[in-house]
Amino acid sequence: MLQIAATILQIIGLLAEHKEEIKKLILDIENLIPMTAGNTKAQIVRNFIATSLSLEAQIEHAWPYISGLFNDLVATTKKPA
Repeated sequence: MLQIAATILQIIGLLAEHKEEIKKLILDIENLIPMTAGNTKAQIVRNFIATSLSLEAQIEHAWPYISGLFNDLVATTKKPA
């Protein structure tokens, strides 16, 4: 459980520190493959985060705790201005 908590903190830190870059990545993926299912696009971003933090093995267990935060970020990113 401690490993999951540490992974969650790392992911939250990345999202907070690089929020604008992650938002740009979300929009770029949406523009490149607009007809692709949302879950597939989310998986691409999730894999990017895991690779960026070298957490490929741990992210699967931590993602259920992060998904709500990530979904909120996606929703605010895609909301028309």
